[in-house]
Amino acid sequence: MTPSKQQPRKIAVIMAGGKGTRFWPRSRAVRPKQFLAMVGERTLLNATVDRLLPSFKAEDIYIVTTEALAADTRRMLPELPAANVLVEPEGRNTAPCLALALALIEQRTPEGVMVVLSADSWIGDNDKFLADIQVAVDHAWRKRDLVTFGIRPTYPETGYGYIETEGQGPVLGAQAFREKPNYETAVAYLESGRHFWNAGMFVWTLQDLRDELLRHCPEVLAPLDAWIADGARPDGLAQAYGRLPKLSIDYALMEKSERVAVVPASFRWSDVGSWPAVVEFHEADASGNMVQGDAILIESSNCAVFGGKRLVAGSGLENLIIVDEPDALLICRRDRAQDVKTIVERLAADGRADLL
Repeated sequence: MTPSKQQPRKIAVIMAGGKGTRFWPRSRAVRPKQFLAMVGERTLLNATVDRLLPSFKAEDIYIVTTEALAADTRRMLPELPAANVLVEPEGRNTAPCLALALALIEQRTPEGVMVVLSADSWIGDNDKFLADIQVAVDHAWRKRDLVTFGIRPTYPETGYGYIETEGQGPVLGAQAFREKPNYETAVAYLESGRHFWNAGMFVWTLQDLRDELLRHCPEVLAPLDAWIADGARPDGLAQAYGRLPKLSIDYALMEKSERVAVVPASFRWSDVGSWPAVVEFHEADASGNMVQGDAILIESSNCAVFGGKRLVAGSGLENLIIVDEPDALLICRRDRAQDVKTIVERLAADGRADLL
């Protein structure tokens, strides 16, 4: 398929079905991370939509979320058409999420460029962000590549995947996707100048996404195509969706395709992936303590308190994260904040649905 010479229609798809388990006890099943104002006064979901509106029409912004979150998502985003909140019957990772978005959006807008974002990231420098989006859109439309964004690493992060690139200029070639490295490998990636953090943001034409999925992972699209061909009855989606493999879009497509390009991001980015990441957005006192809410810390250092309705007091504390909610209190070392997800898994295993 050869693109027309006219400017393509830009369509944004925001993935917003995550549970945000690393932000328990503030994040819950019905109030996940993207519904919280983790950074600034707007929720992460609202901020993501706000970021796009200068460059995208409201009717071209879609949200993909779960049944449990759909009503609140529509309530939080009155500026978008209610029909633009697309509902997954269940969470099955990012490849099924985007395959569903493709199958539904194609019915309304057969031709265009899809910009894929997550609802729970922070992005600074909005003008630079929109400019980089336009670079990616133009490249995807002219060159028919699958475009992703690379974040230039500033330290040897072991919790992110990396993209190894080749070439020079505003758009690079993708040589390989690299899994989360150990520390020594992360240092080598940092020093190479060719490796970027994988931010999980993508730009591609609708047709190219379809073609590449059919080529590399047809099982993630075929049941949805059959459902559409059968009339797209609401009662048939759950059955079709249950047949889809639980795969990330990186594994299902990006790591296999030979048509991947990378735009090095000029904007600042954070996945806001854990409580320590949130701390970085707030000013600490001379002892390195960051406090939200009512708290007293005596002879304590490098602690972060996310208070609630009651006073939090501590003495002689070091390197702790404290999150106070009416029904639960989290206390963990800053370097063990990723274990919050394990706490949530334990609560689920113990049948404590009241706390999830």
